Formats: sequence, structure tokens, C-alpha cells
Amino acid sequence: MSQPFKDPFNIFYFIGFILVLLIPTLPASLSWLKATGLI
Repeated sequence: MSQPFKDPFNIFYFIGFILVLLIPTLPASLSWLKATGLI
């Protein structure tokens, strides 16, 4: 556990965890991108 990034699966779990945390912010992010004209 002291070197979690030696295992590639731990990186995928970490990315998945961050994506789950970002799901509630998706509508706000999309509306912000539309407001700035990036979409």
C-alpha cells in the first residue's frame, strides 16, 4: 500500500473513483462549457 501506483489496476480504480466523484458536476460543467462557447 506504500507504493500503490506500481500496480496498474490501482490507477484504473483511482481514475474511476475520480470519475464517480465528478458525475454530480457534469451538468454544471456542460452548461459552463456551452456558456463559454467551447461546445
